[in-house]
Amino acid sequence: MPRVNRFRHQPYVAWKSPPISTTVSAVRTDQVANLDVGQTLRRLRVRHWLFVHGTFVGDDPFGVAAKLEEMTESVNPMLRPLVKKMAMESWGRVLRGINQRLGDRMMGETGSYRDDYLDDARALLKTNEIKVERFDWSSGNDHLARAEAAVKLFNRLADLPIDPATERLLLWGHSHAGNVFALLTNLLANDRGSVKAFFTAAGRIGDERADWKKAAERLAAAPSPHPLAKALCLVTLGTPIRYGWDRDGYARLLHVVQHRPVSGRAEWLAKPALPQSLDDVLKAKYGDWVQSFGVAGTDLRPMDRETRDAHRALGEVLEAGVIEPEIGQNSLLEHLPEAARIRVREKFKDFLVLLERLHCGQRVPSDGDAVWLFDYGAEETEKLGHGVYTKRAWLPFHATRIADWLMRTMES
Repeated sequence: MPRVNRFRHQPYVAWKSPPISTTVSAVRTDQVANLDVGQTLRRLRVRHWLFVHGTFVGDDPFGVAAKLEEMTESVNPMLRPLVKKMAMESWGRVLRGINQRLGDRMMGETGSYRDDYLDDARALLKTNEIKVERFDWSSGNDHLARAEAAVKLFNRLADLPIDPATERLLLWGHSHAGNVFALLTNLLANDRGSVKAFFTAAGRIGDERADWKKAAERLAAAPSPHPLAKALCLVTLGTPIRYGWDRDGYARLLHVVQHRPVSGRAEWLAKPALPQSLDDVLKAKYGDWVQSFGVAGTDLRPMDRETRDAHRALGEVLEAGVIEPEIGQNSLLEHLPEAARIRVREKFKDFLVLLERLHCGQRVPSDGDAVWLFDYGAEETEKLGHGVYTKRAWLPFHATRIADWLMRTMES
């Protein structure tokens, strides 16, 4: 996407040629780059390496904990200490802890960046000069959850003791964490009008939640673009094509996707996520099924009314640039009488539009410095092909290859 992107969404296009540098190849875990990761990142003055998980594996995937915390805080100030004590200090905090542990147990290493993964990353660096941490967010599958994650991530980065003019931050994001990064780049580009529209769309949530208020104040007091943008080196792994990126909001951007070319299509295009046989999906026959499916139209509707309203209002800002595709002819519908066919098309319009978007088979985003479409092997089927990126066995491959790429691109 262009500079001054103003939160415009990426288009859905079956590219005739990729818009950014694209590599398509088969890879193995032993194909590591011949370099010292820690030494290379120190040379590039990387001071922090942050890992951000994707959807449904965070501490509040359905927004319940946030609502409980708001209910606790809304109690009369004189009664609040008693309520907090009765509620084990914070009902929301307890639920967040349960959600996080349950997600780690159910999803295993193919769902998130667990503590053992972070320990491996620290061992790979062989230095304490680069700080390694995980950034946790609610992981809800809706606009508000991702927007709030971008706001909180901005505040976290702004709190780090770095000089953005000379030092760098390396962020890896799995799945929709990459779309959190996309929103972050639009915030850091700091176009005054679009940033104001973003915060206004969040409604009372943006006005009253501490993280939102702090981020709005910081951005209002900062230049455009925000100085942090110069420090950001972003890597997305299995990120669905969603929000647009602002080139003024980052220094480097690389995308990595598990992909297997489909006979009869350009090698950088995916087989549409629908229709596919259940066996093909479960065995990830064509690569990362989740990445190809998670396009606009696949969000879940938030449970409470206020959150739904914020989700809807943010959607008007974040999906303003999405062109609704023309619904093509469907052989099954054509057998229906005309009146029935019209009613079915109207009733199932959202689903039919989703099918048209999926038909593009878009793996390559509109913006970035490069995209790597890797075939990790037929045995990498976990989470419908979406779990390979957080497996510890692939960390040396990813880390050395990415460090090598950063060194070559940033020193050229």
